[in-house]
Amino acid sequence: MARGIVCALAGGVCWGFSGTCAQLLMNDYGAPAEWITCVRMVIAAVFFLFLTAVRDWRDLVAVFRDRRSLVQIALFAVFGVLLTQMSYLNAIRYTSAGVGTTIEQIGLVLIMLYVCVRVRRLPRVREALGLACALGGMLLIATQGEIDQLAIPPEGLGWGLVSAVALAFYTLMPVRVLKKWGAMLVTGLAMLFGGSAASAVVQPWAVPVQLSGGALAALVAIVLVGTLGAYMLYLQGVADAGPVKASLLCCVEPVSAMVLALFWLHTPVSVWDLAGCGLIVAMIFLVTEREKKPRAADGVAEPIAAGMVAYDDPPLFAGRASVLGYYTSRPAVREDFDQVSALLDAGHETFAALGIDEGRKKYPSARRLMHSIKNGTTHVVEDAHGHMIAVFAVSFSPDKNYAAGIDGAWLTDTDEQPQPYAELHWVSVAPAARRRGVGQFILETAGRIARAGGRRSIRADVYERNVPIQKLLEKHGYARCGILSMRDVFGRRKTRVAYERLL
Repeated sequence: MARGIVCALAGGVCWGFSGTCAQLLMNDYGAPAEWITCVRMVIAAVFFLFLTAVRDWRDLVAVFRDRRSLVQIALFAVFGVLLTQMSYLNAIRYTSAGVGTTIEQIGLVLIMLYVCVRVRRLPRVREALGLACALGGMLLIATQGEIDQLAIPPEGLGWGLVSAVALAFYTLMPVRVLKKWGAMLVTGLAMLFGGSAASAVVQPWAVPVQLSGGALAALVAIVLVGTLGAYMLYLQGVADAGPVKASLLCCVEPVSAMVLALFWLHTPVSVWDLAGCGLIVAMIFLVTEREKKPRAADGVAEPIAAGMVAYDDPPLFAGRASVLGYYTSRPAVREDFDQVSALLDAGHETFAALGIDEGRKKYPSARRLMHSIKNGTTHVVEDAHGHMIAVFAVSFSPDKNYAAGIDGAWLTDTDEQPQPYAELHWVSVAPAARRRGVGQFILETAGRIARAGGRRSIRADVYERNVPIQKLLEKHGYARCGILSMRDVFGRRKTRVAYERLL
C-alpha cells in the first residue's frame, strides 16, 4: 500500500512536470504546441509498443485482426489522446502550466454529469458541491477576483475548456478496449494513430525548431518522465493502492504544475490562482470520493450477500487509465462456494422471471460446481471493494452436446484436433450490479482466458427466451450459429441458441 501511494503521488508530480517542461519549450525555445504534440506522441508510442511487444508480442499482432477494436482505438486517438494533448498544450501556451492543468481538471465534472445522465439520477450533494467548486475555481483563475473582466487571455480559457471536454472523452471512450487489450497496448496504438494523423497535417519535420541542449533535455523529459514514467508509476499505484485511491492521489498534478512553474520558471502565481487551484482540488475529492458503506450498530461493516450486494457507481475518474482495475476476476476457491451458489441462484430466479422453465433439477449441481472450482474453470468477478458481484466459467474440455452438431454451422470445426474452442458457461451477475458493464467485462475476460489457453474461438449456448444475454453476446461480436438440441437427465429434449466468437 505504501509503495502504491508513493507511486501514485510520483505519477501525478511527473504529469505536472511534463506541463512545466512544455511551457519551457514553448516560451523559451519557441517550439509550437502542435510540434510538441506530434513529436511527443510518436516517440511515446514507440516506447509503449516496444514494452507491449516485450511483454506479449502476440497481443500486438492479434489486435490488428480485431477491426472493431481498431476503430474504437482510432476514435480514442483523435478525440481522446490527440485532442487532449493539443488543447492542453495550447492552454499552457496562453496561460501557464499551473493554470492550464487546473482548468483541464474541470473535465471531471463533465464526467460526473455524464454518469448521472447515464444512470438517470440527480447529482448527489457531494457532487453538486464539486460542481460549485469547479465553477468557482475557474471563475477565480479566469477573473483574478475581478468578476466583471477576464484576467487571462480568452484563448487560454477557451483551450482550457476544450481540454476539459477532451479529458472527459479521454476517460470515457476507451473503457471497453482497455479491458480487452490492456492499457499499455491501447495507449501505444492511440498515440501512434493520433501522432501520425497530426504529423501528416502539421509536418513537424518542416517546422524550424532549434533543439539546443536545454530544449532537447526538456523534450526528453516530457517523453520519458512526463509520459512514460508518469504512466508506469500511475499503473503501479493502481496495482498497489487500488484505482480509486490512486486517482485521488493524482490530484497532486495541478498543484505540482503550479509549484514547479513558480519556483523553476518563475511564473507569477497570485492568491487568486492558489484559491482557484484549491477549489479545483477540492472538486476532485468531492466528485471521485466513494460513498461511505453502511455499518452495523457495533461499527463493523455489514457483510454483503452475493445476491444482495450494496453496489454503487464505478469511480467517475480513475486516472489516466480510465476505470482500469475497478472490476477484477480470479479463479474461484473452495471458500467461495456459498457465495458462488448464491449468485447462481440469483441467475435461476432471473430465468424464472423471463419465463424460462429449467425443470426441478437446476444446473450446475453442487457437486459439479465444486468440481469446476477445484479444476480452476469457475471464475468470480469482484469490484474495487472486494465484493463478489458475478460468476462465470470457461471450460477447455470437449462438450458432448456440441459434438452432436447443431441446426446451423459453428465458426470452427468441432472435430478439429486440438480442440479450437473454449466454452463459456454459468454467467450470473448479482441483480444490484447489473447494467453497469459487468457482463461486458465477463465476455472480455473470458475471451482473454480462452486466448491465453491457445484457443481460436469461444462458444456459448443460451436459452431462446434469454433475450438480454443474446443481445449482449451479439453486441460483443458473437455470431448466432444456429440451434443446439440437447436432452436432460430425464430424456427431455431442450433447445438453446448457439453462439461463437473468433478471437
